[in-house]
Amino acid sequence: MDLNVVTLNIPYPPDYGGMIDSFYRIKWIKAEGVSIHLHCFEYDRSRSEEIESHCTTVNYYQRKTSLWNHLSKIPYIVKSRNSIDLLKNLQNNDFPILFDGLHTTYFLNHPYLDGRKKFIRTHNIEHLYYKSLAYFEINCLKKIYFSLESRKLRNYEERISSSVNLLTISSQDSNYFACNNKKVVFLPPFHPFEEVISNKGKGEYILFHGDLSVRENSLVACSLIKNVFSRLNYNCIIAGKKPQRTLLRKAHGVKKLRIIADPDQGEMEYLIRNAHINILPALTSNGFKLKHLIALFAGRFCISNSTAALNFEDKSLFHIANSDEEMIKIINQLIMIEFSDESISKRKKSLEKTFSNKMNAKKFTEIIFE
Repeated sequence: MDLNVVTLNIPYPPDYGGMIDSFYRIKWIKAEGVSIHLHCFEYDRSRSEEIESHCTTVNYYQRKTSLWNHLSKIPYIVKSRNSIDLLKNLQNNDFPILFDGLHTTYFLNHPYLDGRKKFIRTHNIEHLYYKSLAYFEINCLKKIYFSLESRKLRNYEERISSSVNLLTISSQDSNYFACNNKKVVFLPPFHPFEEVISNKGKGEYILFHGDLSVRENSLVACSLIKNVFSRLNYNCIIAGKKPQRTLLRKAHGVKKLRIIADPDQGEMEYLIRNAHINILPALTSNGFKLKHLIALFAGRFCISNSTAALNFEDKSLFHIANSDEEMIKIINQLIMIEFSDESISKRKKSLEKTFSNKMNAKKFTEIIFE
Protein backbone atom coordinates (compact mmCIF):
# COMPACT_ATOMS: atom_id res chain seq x y z
CA MET A 1 0.00 0.00 0.00
CA ASP A 2 1.44 3.35 -1.10
CA LEU A 3 0.13 6.82 -0.33
CA ASN A 4 1.07 10.37 -1.35
CA VAL A 5 0.83 12.80 1.58
CA VAL A 6 1.07 16.55 0.91
CA THR A 7 1.73 18.59 4.07
CA LEU A 8 1.60 22.35 4.55
CA ASN A 9 4.96 22.34 6.33
CA ILE A 10 7.67 19.91 7.43
CA PRO A 11 5.83 17.82 10.05
CA TYR A 12 8.70 17.69 12.52
CA PRO A 13 9.09 18.64 15.28
CA PRO A 14 5.45 17.98 16.23
CA ASP A 15 5.17 21.13 18.33
CA TYR A 16 1.78 22.56 17.36
CA GLY A 17 -1.65 21.19 16.48
CA GLY A 18 -1.45 20.56 12.73
CA MET A 19 2.08 19.17 12.87
CA ILE A 20 1.26 16.93 15.84
CA ASP A 21 -1.61 15.35 13.92
CA SER A 22 0.48 15.05 10.72
CA PHE A 23 3.60 13.54 12.30
CA TYR A 24 1.89 10.95 14.45
CA ARG A 25 -0.50 9.97 11.65
CA ILE A 26 2.50 9.31 9.40
CA LYS A 27 4.18 7.31 12.16
CA TRP A 28 1.14 5.16 12.87
CA ILE A 29 -0.01 4.49 9.31
CA LYS A 30 3.54 3.38 8.52
CA ALA A 31 3.09 0.83 11.31
CA GLU A 32 -0.01 -0.38 9.42
CA GLY A 33 2.21 -1.22 6.43
CA VAL A 34 1.65 1.93 4.35
CA SER A 35 4.57 3.26 2.29
CA ILE A 36 4.42 7.04 2.54
CA HIS A 37 5.57 9.35 -0.24
CA LEU A 38 5.76 12.68 1.53
CA HIS A 39 5.53 16.02 -0.25
CA CYS A 40 6.06 18.94 2.11
CA PHE A 41 6.40 22.67 1.77
CA GLU A 42 9.32 24.34 3.52
CA TYR A 43 8.45 27.32 5.69
CA ASP A 44 10.48 28.41 8.73
CA ARG A 45 11.41 24.82 9.63
CA SER A 46 14.49 22.72 8.89
CA ARG A 47 14.52 19.48 6.92
CA SER A 48 14.24 16.51 9.23
CA GLU A 49 15.97 13.13 9.23
CA GLU A 50 13.37 11.98 11.74
CA ILE A 51 10.44 12.49 9.36
CA GLU A 52 12.46 11.03 6.48
CA SER A 53 12.97 7.83 8.50
CA HIS A 54 9.21 7.22 8.46
CA CYS A 55 8.75 7.79 4.72
CA THR A 56 9.69 5.88 1.57
CA THR A 57 10.34 9.12 -0.32
CA VAL A 58 10.35 12.79 0.70
CA ASN A 59 10.17 15.79 -1.63
CA TYR A 60 10.48 19.39 -0.47
CA TYR A 61 8.95 22.47 -2.11
CA GLN A 62 9.49 26.15 -1.49
CA ARG A 63 6.49 28.16 -0.39
CA LYS A 64 5.87 31.20 -2.62
CA THR A 65 5.41 34.13 -0.26
CA SER A 66 5.47 37.06 -2.69
CA LEU A 67 3.01 39.95 -2.41
CA TRP A 68 1.34 38.90 -5.68
CA ASN A 69 0.00 35.76 -4.06
CA HIS A 70 -1.83 37.92 -1.51
CA LEU A 71 -3.69 39.63 -4.37
CA SER A 72 -5.14 36.43 -5.83
CA LYS A 73 -8.79 35.41 -5.42
CA ILE A 74 -7.43 32.07 -4.21
CA PRO A 75 -6.69 32.14 -0.46
CA TYR A 76 -3.07 33.02 0.26
CA ILE A 77 -2.53 29.88 2.37
CA VAL A 78 -3.42 27.85 -0.75
CA LYS A 79 -1.95 30.05 -3.50
CA SER A 80 1.45 30.26 -1.78
CA ARG A 81 1.70 26.44 -1.89
CA ASN A 82 1.64 26.23 -5.67
CA SER A 83 4.58 24.23 -7.02
CA ILE A 84 4.67 22.74 -10.52
CA ASP A 85 7.23 20.25 -9.20
CA LEU A 86 4.62 18.94 -6.80
CA LEU A 87 2.18 18.37 -9.65
CA LYS A 88 4.85 16.56 -11.68
CA ASN A 89 5.79 14.33 -8.75
CA LEU A 90 2.16 13.44 -8.06
CA GLN A 91 1.83 12.42 -11.73
CA ASN A 92 4.77 10.04 -11.40
CA ASN A 93 2.62 7.43 -9.65
CA ASP A 94 -1.03 6.47 -9.36
CA PHE A 95 -1.18 6.18 -5.56
CA PRO A 96 -4.00 7.86 -3.57
CA ILE A 97 -3.32 11.44 -2.49
CA LEU A 98 -3.94 12.87 0.97
CA PHE A 99 -3.95 16.67 1.01
CA ASP A 100 -3.07 17.32 4.64
CA GLY A 101 -4.80 20.62 5.34
CA LEU A 102 -6.83 22.83 3.03
CA HIS A 103 -3.60 24.79 2.53
CA THR A 104 -2.18 22.03 0.29
CA THR A 105 -5.07 21.70 -2.18
CA TYR A 106 -3.98 24.02 -5.00
CA PHE A 107 -3.86 21.11 -7.48
CA LEU A 108 -6.86 19.25 -6.07
CA ASN A 109 -9.00 19.71 -9.19
CA HIS A 110 -6.20 19.84 -11.75
CA PRO A 111 -7.09 17.78 -14.87
CA TYR A 112 -3.74 15.95 -14.63
CA LEU A 113 -5.02 14.38 -11.41
CA ASP A 114 -8.44 13.37 -12.75
CA GLY A 115 -9.40 9.84 -11.80
CA ARG A 116 -7.12 9.73 -8.76
CA LYS A 117 -8.34 8.84 -5.27
CA LYS A 118 -8.07 12.11 -3.35
CA PHE A 119 -8.69 12.98 0.29
CA ILE A 120 -8.42 16.15 2.36
CA ARG A 121 -7.55 16.08 6.05
CA THR A 122 -9.24 19.21 7.40
CA HIS A 123 -7.53 20.84 10.39
CA ASN A 124 -10.23 23.47 10.89
CA ILE A 125 -13.17 25.13 9.26
CA GLU A 126 -10.53 27.49 7.95
CA HIS A 127 -12.70 30.50 7.14
CA LEU A 128 -14.06 30.50 10.70
CA TYR A 129 -10.55 30.15 12.09
CA TYR A 130 -9.36 33.18 10.10
CA LYS A 131 -12.49 35.08 11.09
CA SER A 132 -11.57 34.51 14.74
CA LEU A 133 -7.98 35.63 14.06
CA ALA A 134 -9.35 38.86 12.59
CA TYR A 135 -11.65 39.37 15.57
CA PHE A 136 -8.86 39.12 18.14
CA GLU A 137 -6.17 40.96 16.13
CA ILE A 138 -5.31 44.56 17.08
CA ASN A 139 -2.85 45.30 14.25
CA CYS A 140 -4.94 46.96 11.51
CA LEU A 141 -3.05 45.47 8.55
CA LYS A 142 -3.16 41.96 10.01
CA LYS A 143 -6.85 42.36 10.82
CA ILE A 144 -7.58 43.32 7.20
CA TYR A 145 -5.50 40.38 5.92
CA PHE A 146 -7.27 37.86 8.18
CA SER A 147 -10.70 39.23 7.21
CA LEU A 148 -9.98 39.06 3.47
CA GLU A 149 -8.49 35.58 3.82
CA SER A 150 -11.57 34.43 5.71
CA ARG A 151 -13.85 35.54 2.85
CA LYS A 152 -11.64 33.87 0.24
CA LEU A 153 -11.53 30.68 2.29
CA ARG A 154 -15.31 30.54 2.64
CA ASN A 155 -15.75 30.72 -1.13
CA TYR A 156 -12.94 28.22 -1.64
CA GLU A 157 -14.38 25.74 0.87
CA GLU A 158 -17.78 25.89 -0.79
CA ARG A 159 -16.27 25.15 -4.20
CA ILE A 160 -14.32 22.08 -3.14
CA SER A 161 -16.30 20.56 -0.30
CA SER A 162 -18.60 18.51 -2.54
CA SER A 163 -15.89 17.14 -4.82
CA VAL A 164 -13.62 15.15 -2.55
CA ASN A 165 -13.47 12.85 0.46
CA LEU A 166 -13.03 14.80 3.70
CA LEU A 167 -11.45 13.44 6.86
CA THR A 168 -12.37 15.91 9.60
CA ILE A 169 -10.51 16.34 12.86
CA SER A 170 -13.58 17.02 15.01
CA SER A 171 -17.22 15.98 15.12
CA GLN A 172 -18.26 19.65 14.95
CA ASP A 173 -16.34 20.08 11.71
CA SER A 174 -17.97 16.91 10.36
CA ASN A 175 -21.43 18.34 11.00
CA TYR A 176 -20.49 21.55 9.18
CA PHE A 177 -19.01 19.94 6.07
CA ALA A 178 -21.73 17.27 5.88
CA CYS A 179 -24.19 19.99 4.84
CA ASN A 180 -22.51 20.07 1.39
CA ASN A 181 -20.71 16.76 1.20
CA LYS A 182 -21.78 13.17 1.79
CA LYS A 183 -18.17 11.93 1.78
CA VAL A 184 -17.29 13.16 5.28
CA VAL A 185 -15.65 10.94 7.89
CA PHE A 186 -14.67 11.99 11.40
CA LEU A 187 -11.13 10.80 12.10
CA PRO A 188 -9.90 11.88 15.56
CA PRO A 189 -6.52 13.60 15.79
CA PHE A 190 -3.30 11.63 16.14
CA HIS A 191 -1.10 12.48 19.11
CA PRO A 192 2.01 11.39 21.07
CA PHE A 193 0.35 8.83 23.37
CA GLU A 194 -1.06 5.35 22.97
CA GLU A 195 -2.04 5.14 26.62
CA VAL A 196 -2.75 7.47 29.53
CA ILE A 197 0.51 8.21 31.39
CA SER A 198 -0.82 10.57 34.07
CA ASN A 199 0.96 10.53 37.43
CA LYS A 200 -1.11 9.93 40.52
CA GLY A 201 -0.62 12.03 43.63
CA LYS A 202 -0.07 15.79 43.80
CA GLY A 203 1.88 18.28 41.74
CA GLU A 204 3.36 21.55 42.93
CA TYR A 205 2.01 24.07 40.42
CA ILE A 206 -0.83 25.09 38.10
CA LEU A 207 0.00 25.23 34.37
CA PHE A 208 -1.35 27.05 31.36
CA HIS A 209 0.41 26.17 28.11
CA GLY A 210 0.05 26.94 24.40
CA ASP A 211 1.57 28.78 21.47
CA LEU A 212 1.79 32.23 23.04
CA SER A 213 2.47 33.91 19.69
CA VAL A 214 -1.18 33.14 18.80
CA ARG A 215 -3.29 36.09 19.91
CA GLU A 216 -6.13 33.97 21.32
CA ASN A 217 -3.73 32.05 23.58
CA SER A 218 -2.02 35.27 24.64
CA LEU A 219 -5.38 36.85 25.53
CA VAL A 220 -6.37 33.82 27.59
CA ALA A 221 -3.02 33.88 29.40
CA CYS A 222 -3.32 37.61 30.15
CA SER A 223 -6.84 37.11 31.50
CA LEU A 224 -5.67 34.26 33.74
CA ILE A 225 -2.83 36.42 35.09
CA LYS A 226 -5.11 39.36 35.91
CA ASN A 227 -8.22 37.53 37.10
CA VAL A 228 -7.05 34.17 38.45
CA PHE A 229 -3.32 33.68 39.07
CA SER A 230 -2.85 37.07 40.78
CA ARG A 231 -5.54 36.03 43.30
CA LEU A 232 -4.00 32.67 44.20
CA ASN A 233 -1.32 31.75 46.69
CA TYR A 234 -0.11 28.76 44.66
CA ASN A 235 2.77 28.33 42.21
CA CYS A 236 1.61 29.04 38.65
CA ILE A 237 3.40 28.60 35.32
CA ILE A 238 2.61 29.87 31.82
CA ALA A 239 4.66 28.05 29.17
CA GLY A 240 4.77 28.27 25.40
CA LYS A 241 6.33 29.60 22.23
CA LYS A 242 7.16 33.27 21.72
CA PRO A 243 5.36 34.99 24.61
CA GLN A 244 4.43 38.54 23.63
CA ARG A 245 5.73 41.59 25.48
CA THR A 246 2.23 42.46 26.70
CA LEU A 247 2.03 39.09 28.42
CA LEU A 248 5.47 39.47 30.00
CA ARG A 249 4.56 42.91 31.33
CA LYS A 250 1.33 41.64 32.90
CA ALA A 251 3.20 38.76 34.54
CA HIS A 252 5.86 41.03 36.04
CA GLY A 253 5.41 41.38 39.77
CA VAL A 254 2.78 38.63 40.15
CA LYS A 255 3.95 36.51 43.04
CA LYS A 256 4.53 32.79 42.45
CA LEU A 257 4.06 33.13 38.68
CA ARG A 258 6.74 32.00 36.18
CA ILE A 259 6.79 32.43 32.41
CA ILE A 260 8.71 29.68 30.58
CA ALA A 261 9.41 30.81 27.01
CA ASP A 262 9.97 28.37 24.14
CA PRO A 263 10.26 25.10 26.05
CA ASP A 264 11.35 22.16 23.90
CA GLN A 265 9.15 19.11 23.47
CA GLY A 266 10.69 17.22 26.39
CA GLU A 267 10.43 20.17 28.79
CA MET A 268 6.82 20.82 27.84
CA GLU A 269 5.87 17.19 28.44
CA TYR A 270 7.63 17.36 31.84
CA LEU A 271 5.68 20.50 32.77
CA ILE A 272 2.35 18.95 31.76
CA ARG A 273 2.99 15.66 33.57
CA ASN A 274 4.15 17.23 36.81
CA ALA A 275 1.53 19.97 37.14
CA HIS A 276 -1.19 19.43 39.70
CA ILE A 277 -3.69 21.23 37.46
CA ASN A 278 -3.60 22.00 33.75
CA ILE A 279 -5.89 25.00 33.28
CA LEU A 280 -6.88 25.38 29.62
CA PRO A 281 -9.85 27.65 28.88
CA ALA A 282 -10.39 28.75 25.27
CA LEU A 283 -12.14 31.64 23.52
CA THR A 284 -13.16 29.64 20.43
CA SER A 285 -13.90 26.02 19.56
CA ASN A 286 -12.32 25.96 16.08
CA GLY A 287 -10.87 22.64 14.92
CA PHE A 288 -9.49 20.48 17.71
CA LYS A 289 -7.29 21.85 20.49
CA LEU A 290 -4.70 19.13 20.79
CA LYS A 291 -3.16 20.62 23.92
CA HIS A 292 -6.31 19.57 25.78
CA LEU A 293 -5.95 15.99 24.59
CA ILE A 294 -2.25 15.94 25.52
CA ALA A 295 -3.03 17.33 28.99
CA LEU A 296 -5.63 14.61 29.51
CA PHE A 297 -3.29 11.80 28.39
CA ALA A 298 -0.26 13.06 30.34
CA GLY A 299 -1.44 15.41 33.09
CA ARG A 300 -3.43 15.28 36.30
CA PHE A 301 -6.50 17.47 36.85
CA CYS A 302 -7.73 19.56 33.88
CA ILE A 303 -9.84 22.67 34.24
CA SER A 304 -11.45 24.10 31.12
CA ASN A 305 -14.52 25.97 29.99
CA SER A 306 -17.50 24.69 28.00
CA THR A 307 -16.14 26.16 24.75
CA ALA A 308 -12.90 24.18 24.94
CA ALA A 309 -14.66 20.96 25.95
CA LEU A 310 -17.06 20.96 22.98
CA ASN A 311 -15.00 18.48 20.94
CA PHE A 312 -14.96 15.89 23.71
CA GLU A 313 -17.98 13.62 23.97
CA ASP A 314 -17.12 12.88 27.62
CA LYS A 315 -17.23 16.30 29.28
CA SER A 316 -16.58 14.72 32.69
CA LEU A 317 -12.90 14.48 31.72
CA PHE A 318 -12.71 18.19 32.60
CA HIS A 319 -13.64 20.29 35.57
CA ILE A 320 -15.74 22.91 33.80
CA ALA A 321 -15.46 26.55 34.86
CA ASN A 322 -17.06 29.31 32.80
CA SER A 323 -16.05 32.27 34.94
CA ASP A 324 -13.01 33.45 36.87
CA GLU A 325 -14.80 32.88 40.17
CA GLU A 326 -15.65 29.30 39.21
CA MET A 327 -12.02 28.65 38.21
CA ILE A 328 -10.72 29.94 41.53
CA LYS A 329 -13.28 27.90 43.46
CA ILE A 330 -12.39 24.68 41.60
CA ILE A 331 -8.64 25.32 41.95
CA ASN A 332 -9.05 25.75 45.71
CA GLN A 333 -10.93 22.45 45.86
CA LEU A 334 -8.54 20.44 43.65
CA ILE A 335 -5.32 21.77 45.15
CA MET A 336 -5.98 19.72 48.29
CA ILE A 337 -6.84 16.48 46.47
CA GLU A 338 -4.52 13.76 45.17
CA PHE A 339 -5.02 12.54 41.62
CA SER A 340 -6.04 8.92 42.18
CA ASP A 341 -5.72 5.55 40.50
CA GLU A 342 -9.48 5.69 40.03
CA SER A 343 -9.18 8.97 38.08
CA ILE A 344 -6.46 7.48 35.88
CA SER A 345 -8.57 4.39 35.22
CA LYS A 346 -11.53 6.59 34.21
CA ARG A 347 -9.29 8.51 31.80
CA LYS A 348 -8.03 5.30 30.23
CA LYS A 349 -11.53 3.96 29.68
CA SER A 350 -12.76 7.18 28.09
CA LEU A 351 -9.76 8.35 26.04
CA GLU A 352 -8.35 5.10 24.71
CA LYS A 353 -11.73 4.21 23.22
CA THR A 354 -11.88 7.23 20.90
CA PHE A 355 -8.30 8.46 20.64
CA SER A 356 -6.28 5.28 20.15
CA ASN A 357 -3.65 5.99 17.48
CA LYS A 358 -3.49 2.32 16.56
CA MET A 359 -7.25 2.02 16.13
CA ASN A 360 -7.49 5.27 14.15
CA ALA A 361 -4.54 4.32 11.91
CA LYS A 362 -6.38 1.13 11.04
CA LYS A 363 -9.55 3.11 10.35
CA PHE A 364 -7.60 5.58 8.19
CA THR A 365 -5.99 2.78 6.16
CA GLU A 366 -9.34 1.11 5.55
CA ILE A 367 -10.83 4.40 4.30
CA ILE A 368 -7.95 5.16 1.93
CA PHE A 369 -7.48 1.68 0.50
CA GLU A 370 -11.02 0.25 0.52
